[in-house]
Parts: sequence; structure tokens; C-alpha cells
Amino acid sequence: MPKVTFVEAAERLIADGETRVRLGENKPSLVRDYRQRLNAYCRPFFGDTRIDRVDRPKLKEFKLYLAEKGLKAGTINPIMSFVSMVLKLAEDEQHLRAAPKAPRAKQKDRPRPAFSKEDYNRLLNGLIRIEAGKPAIIVKGQPIGPELRWIVTFLVNSFLRPGDIFELRYRHVDVCRTDDGQPYLRLNLPSSKGHSAPVITMPAAAKIYARIVSQRRRPPAPDDFVFLPERQNRSYAKELVRRQFSAALTHLGLKVTANGAERSLYSLRHSAIMYRLLQSDGLDTLTLARNCRTSVEMIDRFYASSLTAEMNRDRLHSFRRSNRQMRPD
Repeated sequence: MPKVTFVEAAERLIADGETRVRLGENKPSLVRDYRQRLNAYCRPFFGDTRIDRVDRPKLKEFKLYLAEKGLKAGTINPIMSFVSMVLKLAEDEQHLRAAPKAPRAKQKDRPRPAFSKEDYNRLLNGLIRIEAGKPAIIVKGQPIGPELRWIVTFLVNSFLRPGDIFELRYRHVDVCRTDDGQPYLRLNLPSSKGHSAPVITMPAAAKIYARIVSQRRRPPAPDDFVFLPERQNRSYAKELVRRQFSAALTHLGLKVTANGAERSLYSLRHSAIMYRLLQSDGLDTLTLARNCRTSVEMIDRFYASSLTAEMNRDRLHSFRRSNRQMRPD
């Protein structure tokens, strides 16, 4: 079999990604990210290097090349993951006997801060005042209206990543009911971060959804977007909401935590998961992780990182039987 270059193998991986996007298995951003990593970093370094010449020392040299460009671990590691996928494809196509393992840069976890219940209530009350023009906050020529509050409350009650909410269409939403008639939503979104299982929302999300539907000017079509449906450019819609949220947080004094960490839309997902960990009696982490389209490890490393023992003081102090109560002396 003729030997291929690293770049040729990478192009085959991108072509495979394009097929998966057409089949609805992945988002178009997958191919954009692949091509950006190839053209900006891999092509200039590997050039015409044959794939079978890409060994462990070559990969270490590439990692150093990226570091010398001033890239941080959070940028280097996705590029190295792309390289690993290219090598694995070459192995599958028998251009390599065994794909060498790509080194990763050491990365310190930097979880985004969540909202305490008090701060979350401040946020919602502040958004209501802003909607009423007290004060009016203008972003990109538009005053902040109720749509931002809908998005905020929906994120906290659906566990979705902020990027997913802008892909949410009416055909992705099933209104369901519990045995006692309590409504909730089943969200059948496209695959995200390698997860494709439906997401089950909290009951409050169903009420928010019903309010959104009732306030649209016309009955929504299945392919209409649930949030900001008039914005067909979804990147613009996401950027608009990001700026509105940042402006509202800054006005309300909630943008930066006491520890100096900056909150963002992603803080709402962290808050949703944290509230479930604190308030759900007996909910196992595996069930929560699967519903949030993540892993138990990620829950522990990132989403639960802001939990403290005092937040669960009542459960920490509780005992199954009264006769097991410990004496203070």
C-alpha cells in the first residue's frame, strides 16, 4: 500500500467528519475545528512528512513547537487529540502498524464558578427590573428583554450546555408527564461531546417552554429554533446572548465572584448540576452525569468543585437511626 503523508491522512479524517455531519451525528463545528487545527498548526509543521515517520519523538517535537508559539495547555491538548485521531485512522487503514501515543500538556482544572441560590435569585430579580427598563441596558442596539431570562431559567432547569441551547428546535422537544401529571421535557438534541442520549429537564423547564410557545407571534414550526428564532445566524444569536448576559451580570455586581473568577453562561449549567447534587435526596451521580451528557469524573472534577461540606451540613450531620446519635462529649 502506498504511503500517505500526515496531511493526506488528516484530510481523510476531515472527510469522514463531513460525512458524520451530513448524517446528523456531529455538528458542523466539528469539521471547522478539524480544519483549523490542520491548517494553522499541523500542516506548517508536518508538511510532506509521511505518516509512518510520525513517531513519539516527532510528536514531542510538535508539542514543543506548539508551546513555543505561546499556546497554553487548553489549546494544545485539543490539537494533540486531533493528531491522535489522524494516527488512529492511519492505523485502521494499515498505513501504520501501531499509532504512537500523542503527549498531552499538563493542564490545571479551572472550573467555572456557579451561582449560589442567593446570587441566582438576585440575578432573576435583576433581570426582571432590566426588562422593565429599570434601567434599560442596550446591547448591539437592542434592549435586554424577557428572552434572556427565559434562556437563563431554561439552562438552570435543563442541564444543557449553552452552545446546545442555540441548536434547540421545536422538533427536539417532547412534552411528557410523570405518573402524577407533572410536566417535564425530553430533549432529543443532536450528539454533543460524544453523548446522544435524551436529556430530561426539571418540571420548571416545561413551564418556561409553554410560556415561550404562548408568546410567539405564530405557532412554531418543527424546524424553528426555540430561542431567538428570528436569528438564523446562530453564531450571532449566541454572541448576542453572551454579551447581554455579561452586561446584566456586570450591572448587578455578579460578574466576578469573591475569589476573582468570572461567571459566564456556562456558570448556569454548573449551577443546575450543583443544585441537583445539593437538593436531590438519593440521586446517584451516574444518573445525573448521563442526563447531563457528561461523565461522573467530569461531575467531580468540574461541576461539583464549588460544593463545600457546609452546603450539605444537614445531610452531613444526619444519622439513619436516632440511637446512633453521637454524644458531643
